[in-house]
Amino acid sequence: MKFITFVIAALVSQVMGANNFHGIVASNSVGGTSAYTCRTQAQWNTIAANAQSNGFKSIRISGFDCDALHRASRAAAAVGIQVLAGIYIPGTVAASIAQINNEVQVFRSAYAEFGAGRFAGLTIGNEVNDSSGNIMAKVYDVRGYLRSVGVNTPVSTVHTWVRIRDDPALCGADFVGANAHTWFDGGRTSGQAGDFVFKLVVPSLKGKCPGKNVVITETGWPSRGGSNGAAVASVADERNAILNLNCASRDDRSVQVYAFEVDDQVWKHNDVERSFGISKLSLKNDIFTVC
Repeated sequence: MKFITFVIAALVSQVMGANNFHGIVASNSVGGTSAYTCRTQAQWNTIAANAQSNGFKSIRISGFDCDALHRASRAAAAVGIQVLAGIYIPGTVAASIAQINNEVQVFRSAYAEFGAGRFAGLTIGNEVNDSSGNIMAKVYDVRGYLRSVGVNTPVSTVHTWVRIRDDPALCGADFVGANAHTWFDGGRTSGQAGDFVFKLVVPSLKGKCPGKNVVITETGWPSRGGSNGAAVASVADERNAILNLNCASRDDRSVQVYAFEVDDQVWKHNDVERSFGISKLSLKNDIFTVC
């Protein structure tokens, strides 16, 4: 009887509390350092192990510097999770052509080493400051080349959800990759973060990009930096937002959501941008127990 009670309690716990995010975003730089400092393989191993332990299925990286693609992929492979790989474009597409082409070859190398199943996708650019036509032309070029050499990883780009909503040309690739941060909207509190993403952002994107899978490539909340209208940056509000986003993610499994981000990136230019790290929060023993 005690055993049956224990089993039922365990099952109820699994139903009542879970990580409903698909993945988590990780910078290539060590968290908490004032200078951009490449993560070591051991540090990537720790990130992947912690991600897997907390129920994340994928790690997103948005650049290949610091040997991040191979290090993150190696770490992910060791614990059986995926990588959403991203080639970073620092300026315009035209100014970055050589770098993009070189990093496509880096991706081919990782694909050959770690296998097709290791990669959830490949994104070309993150919020690139260029025309949608230029961005998508390179996305299609990369996708066409990869298909020609037998690499079938889904390929897209990532932009803000507002830019995609206003310019559906960005919907044209294999999936829609959208960044959606409630704090920057300014009109909502941390407790409304989930509704913002799933009742405003997701319906808008599905309406503009019919038939496409939507991936929220980053969403989170800052713990420092003051207020933006109704949005307050604090540790308590960050916890509330991540909890709220996790609960909302449970209700639409067709949308993959990546929590932003592993740890605070102190090298960034202001307190808001520096303070999205969720390693300061208790996930498995607090936030993920609610939904």
